[in-house]
Amino acid sequence: MKRNRLLVTALMMLAGQASARGMEHTLVTGTYAPLAELTASVSVLEQVQIQSLNKRSLSEVLQTLPGLLVEQQGGPGGLTAVSIRGAESNFTLVLLDGVPVNDPTNSRGGGFDFANLNPALVERIEVVRGAQSAVYGSDALAGVINIITHRPDAGHQLQLAGEWGKDDFSNYSLGVRGAAGQWDYSLAYAYRDDGEPVPGSTRESDNVRLRVGWEPAQGHRLELGYRYLDGDRTSYPEQSGGPLLAATDDLDSSRYRDEVYSLSWQASLSDAWTSYFSVDRFQHAEDYGSPGIVPYTEVPPNGADTDFRQDRLRWVNTMALGRASEVNLGADYRDEQADSVGYIDFFGIVFPADYRLQRSTRGIFLNGSSEVFDGLLLQGSVRHDDPDGIDAETTFNVGGRYRLTESLSLSANWGDAFKLPSFAALGHPLVGNPDLLPEKARNRDLGLGWQVSASLHLAATGFLNEYEDLVDFDSETFRNVNRKHIETRGVELEMAWQVQPSLSLRGQLTYTDIDVKGEDTVLTGRPDWSGSLTGTWQLSPAWQTTLDYRYTGQQWSSTRFPGYEQSLELDDFHRLDWVVQWAFASDWQARLSADNLLAEEYQTSIGFAAPGRAFRLGIQYTL
Repeated sequence: MKRNRLLVTALMMLAGQASARGMEHTLVTGTYAPLAELTASVSVLEQVQIQSLNKRSLSEVLQTLPGLLVEQQGGPGGLTAVSIRGAESNFTLVLLDGVPVNDPTNSRGGGFDFANLNPALVERIEVVRGAQSAVYGSDALAGVINIITHRPDAGHQLQLAGEWGKDDFSNYSLGVRGAAGQWDYSLAYAYRDDGEPVPGSTRESDNVRLRVGWEPAQGHRLELGYRYLDGDRTSYPEQSGGPLLAATDDLDSSRYRDEVYSLSWQASLSDAWTSYFSVDRFQHAEDYGSPGIVPYTEVPPNGADTDFRQDRLRWVNTMALGRASEVNLGADYRDEQADSVGYIDFFGIVFPADYRLQRSTRGIFLNGSSEVFDGLLLQGSVRHDDPDGIDAETTFNVGGRYRLTESLSLSANWGDAFKLPSFAALGHPLVGNPDLLPEKARNRDLGLGWQVSASLHLAATGFLNEYEDLVDFDSETFRNVNRKHIETRGVELEMAWQVQPSLSLRGQLTYTDIDVKGEDTVLTGRPDWSGSLTGTWQLSPAWQTTLDYRYTGQQWSSTRFPGYEQSLELDDFHRLDWVVQWAFASDWQARLSADNLLAEEYQTSIGFAAPGRAFRLGIQYTL
């Protein structure tokens, strides 16, 4: 399925975060607060951890974090959705370098397909769990995942990498970055062909990322950014029974393109006042076609050619109030437009399924933090959003962290959130409902952190989330309605242990219980138990090895291959991945990776068998 690879160059617009040159790492959650000053449940993966894992996909990297569940529809060509704490995948706001990239025109209500991200371009991953609408507005019901690409750095660096594996897998990347005087830059290109590890499931993509920064004076920075993605994929239709059970071998196919433009200006107006302004645009275009599912009564052949555009302006002012208090006051504006030309084929009679929608949302927000006294940190946010055609929403969250002893700390968070209905749910001419209300969420969590020693940290967090007015399809009226009420609760356990200077262990275990109120139904792709344990051993200055073990408990999956919808419980499974890295010269490194080393046989969706054992060999040159 080779096609002509496209390399695009352009001059562009922002990334929305501090320069890698001299500015502190800031968690991009809209609070503009360093990680150590957040009370929310947060996980961060740095580049060294991402590289040591050397996963085939970014979704597999995310599975090493507590509370995150990945649902993949059989192989790289299927949609890959990530949910937080048992919520729907479209309840997670996904940011790319601070820019929202959820697509409200897709059939999953705006859920992001993580298979579109190439790990070769990722430098850092930030995850914030819990309701975050008081910071971001719509979409962040369950949390936020921010993917940060390679940033400019001092000096000049060139990096070339290639990786090859079973079933015609290949991944190539080229990156240059550096700084000179007041200017810095980062340019990266990656091409990826996932091959065909599962029959019928393929994906191929090109990625380009450019960032240019200018710092004319201390505390002042202008940054422009651009990202381009062009890809195509094939897979068996979702719920068709896959290559093992589907009645036909006709495949879904999709050709898609993403572009992100961004521009930001950060200015330190005084020792106590910093102003930040950004403007960005996200565009998504997709041409999708599906053969439907035999006997076509419930899922007939269908398709759509969709264009979506989102423009956003944001202005934030950060003011220090004394030594231990800070306030952020800001406003933003978002305009969304969608144009979809689709069809549904009922036994040879083709019905149009076109829609065109536009909406604007204006928001103002205030958040702040204060160390009330030594050992007690309090934070709070309030936000007012005024979207077109729907009543305004005011959301809040509050949090606190108290240091009980030098090694023990207690944290608590409470907040609410909302999500505007997706364009697909509102506008689809057959099932859409323009009168849908926003979906709502309330979140509470309580955490305990224990620094057992300088080398061992343990943490436990209990959470309770309630979701109301969830959008669901009503078979009696044949349209989308607000009705579901879901409650998720659970516990997340974490461990980070530097056993010795050359050996580190990182583990997590998550229990999630989901209750669909008033309905005798289950949610798919949500195991009660999941966990992972990762060990990295620096054998010598030149050799390093990493073992990553993952457990996924029993989970429900649904299918329509019998001619009606049927839900079955899938078996639990264990998976072990292994990576060996060898720095055989000062500028050269080789990697050997074994995916599913023990050749575990399992399914994450009915009829879609997971790939067996597969080896990958990679080489990297850095100058």
